Amino acid sequence: NIAATAILLPLNGVLVKLATLSVPDDRQEEKTELLDERLLGTPAVAIQRAHEIAVRMAEDSAEAMTLAMGLTREFDSKTMEQVLALEDSTDRYEDALGTYLVKLSGINLTVADNRILNTLLYTISDIERIADHAVSVGRAALEMEEKKIHFSQQAQSELAVLERAVSDILSRTVDAYRGFDRNLAMKVEPQEQVVDALVREVKSRHIRRLRDGLCSVEYGFVLEDLLTAFERSADHCSNVAVCLIEVHANEY
Repeated sequence: NIAATAILLPLNGVLVKLATLSVPDDRQEEKTELLDERLLGTPAVAIQRAHEIAVRMAEDSAEAMTLAMGLTREFDSKTMEQVLALEDSTDRYEDALGTYLVKLSGINLTVADNRILNTLLYTISDIERIADHAVSVGRAALEMEEKKIHFSQQAQSELAVLERAVSDILSRTVDAYRGFDRNLAMKVEPQEQVVDALVREVKSRHIRRLRDGLCSVEYGFVLEDLLTAFERSADHCSNVAVCLIEVHANEY
């Protein structure tokens, strides 16, 4: 035993790495536990677990977009890493949920549980796409940092208004999704129209500045990427809200 210990001592670092690799990641283990297939024997509990994961996925997507919007004002590599990590997390959630929900769909469910199942099935892709758009915003911010692009004070003010509108619709969508609140969901579509109107206005003002020689074409490319990401994120929020409303009314 003494001889064996003496031989293993120099390999201490290697053994630690092997132990780390052999132990599952805490977050992945948590996801596996929450979507444990043994719960399929109790459909009501399985549906509740799936809803919990879907809500966490929605929260991650909203957080990713919030962090990404902050990067357009002050870029930080660590925050960008957080955005990428959150997007990766939503990808894993979507994969796990998709498989789990399909298995649940083959089980006899109550009317209420079936509504939740349908809502989750039709919305998880929209929620995941919001995180993808957050990465697009982060990459646009990185381009601004690398190319030393700085928007004018007026353009920054206009974007700030748009970003507040995007934050608001994300927050309301997550709240509606968390409680499957039909009344909250009905307030999302009007907000999506506000975001669309703001995007059109920002584009129009940028074109005027471009025509007057107050802005460069290069700035316009970055701005277009940002506006597209914001507008599409609002569209996905609208899709989620419409699904909540229609499933509740048995119209989906």
